[in-house]
Amino acid sequence: MNHKTITGVGGAVHYWTMGAGEQCILFTHGATMDKGLFQPQMDYFSKRYKVISWDVPAHGKSRPYDNFSLPNAARELGNILDAEDIPAAHLVGQSMGGYIIQMAALEFPLRVRSLTAVDSSPVHPAYYSALDNWLLSITPALLKLYPYNFLIKTIAAQIALRESAQEYALETLRGLTKTEIADIMGEVYGGLQHYSRDFTLPQPLLIIYGEFDHTGKVRQYCREWARRENRPLKIIPDAAHNANMDNPQAFNEILEEFLENG
Repeated sequence: MNHKTITGVGGAVHYWTMGAGEQCILFTHGATMDKGLFQPQMDYFSKRYKVISWDVPAHGKSRPYDNFSLPNAARELGNILDAEDIPAAHLVGQSMGGYIIQMAALEFPLRVRSLTAVDSSPVHPAYYSALDNWLLSITPALLKLYPYNFLIKTIAAQIALRESAQEYALETLRGLTKTEIADIMGEVYGGLQHYSRDFTLPQPLLIIYGEFDHTGKVRQYCREWARRENRPLKIIPDAAHNANMDNPQAFNEILEEFLENG
């Protein structure tokens, strides 16, 4: 993999490229993870596509970073496309990454060929009740109440089923302090709550979630999203919240079919 850096609006942003295909797939990880979440996809899709994975601001090597927010992350995604001279890309985002790619698709729609949201949910405010928003708002404060080791072990066990996927999640979480974890979650949930634009995404969109994803109401949001917008919905067997890492073979086959025929 080629490791590259851009100077972002709040600090250095790190990303990695593989492959030399005519079309590009850019992978965006979820909150508290890093570019390693999509390593199984980088290896697989680099045979036919140019692929990019990055450390979202305030994550991995893209730290420190001032004023991390979902909109700023979406802008940095666009800056990576600029740096790589890519006119338009397929965007794949897991959890928080799904929010970021939706915002990117709204900010520069002509640069997005398609969207794949993995164990994520829509950023459109109409999907969230007042109770949903309240529960999201208190989550960061609740995280600070847990002892650090208990917190990161609990998160890792919740978001992944496969032992190697749990080990990856735990190791990545260990790179963050409890304050950093809570702050990231605060920016993610706060950004989601305050995103009040009314819109319809014009790009092709695939919605995916893991069969055993018990993170919040992700599965419910995904089903409702697919129903309201008549979007394709796929369920990854034997997988939790980090579905692409829990069952990479099933995930890669589904994503490949969508990119070729969607």
